[in-house]
Amino acid sequence: MKKISKQHIILAIAAVFLIVAAVTAGVYYNRSISAANPVVIEKATKPELVNNTLTYPGKDGVTALALLQQNATIVTSGTGEMAYVTSIDGVVANPTNQYWEFLVNDISASVGAGSYVSKSTDTITWKLSSF
Repeated sequence: MKKISKQHIILAIAAVFLIVAAVTAGVYYNRSISAANPVVIEKATKPELVNNTLTYPGKDGVTALALLQQNATIVTSGTGEMAYVTSIDGVVANPTNQYWEFLVNDISASVGAGSYVSKSTDTITWKLSSF
């Protein structure tokens, strides 16, 4: 067995000390950078159904129905291009005299929500209408 000299022990202790000092300095540096430049994460807020109306922005390449599903709890009759919205956030249209009307930029849509591919410049609105 080889004998460990005092010099080897001192070098090992110095190496451990340098590693601890480097890690501590790195942690301190990262904390000071984080404090100087905090990261702000904005929580996405979902639109609320107000007076039986729900409005939210369009999104390039996403159907109005998919956006509605992202922004509200819905019930439909049918799916995809043939989906007919019967309830939004628990408000059910009375089938004898009401329906959920889908508007794009304040104009009643001429196609179904599952067919309409929105743009980021669109404003999508759903309102409980009577007939």
